[in-house]
Amino acid sequence: MEIDKLKGLFEGGNFPNAQINILTGDGIQISYKSSEEKKGEAEPASKDAIMDYVKRLMPVVREEYKSVYLDLWLGILDLKEVKLQVYNKGKQQGTSFNRDFVAQIIHQLGQRIYTPEANTVVMAEYLEPEKGRDHPVRKKLGEKPEKVIAKAIEEQIKGVF
Repeated sequence: MEIDKLKGLFEGGNFPNAQINILTGDGIQISYKSSEEKKGEAEPASKDAIMDYVKRLMPVVREEYKSVYLDLWLGILDLKEVKLQVYNKGKQQGTSFNRDFVAQIIHQLGQRIYTPEANTVVMAEYLEPEKGRDHPVRKKLGEKPEKVIAKAIEEQIKGVF
């Protein structure tokens, strides 16, 4: 039995994060591993973790936006374009969400929402107090999200303000 045929046998089946081993009559072992993950589906713990993370920036949120800041973030996290990436942490360690992607969104919100003194160093120190300016998230705080995502976030911002 060829591996391609084996893959075809299981195509269309629902075997998320499964490994199937077959031992043929002539002693050959064939393995099929499905690493398909559910992407974009919020896990409550992850959404709570993101909200806790962005709350760390409250000291640098402009006074006029403090009352709507968390609602803005809840709306952003509900965007289809954001859901597709924010809950997929990839190889990032010490987090249950895509911290780099959240940092890019923070960058997009920028000076409209955060005070002028809230540069990447200051924000990194609030977000990651253990490493602060030396944390890799600092670099991502200077990057914009992809255009499609940025456009969806802009529409969300218009809806809140």
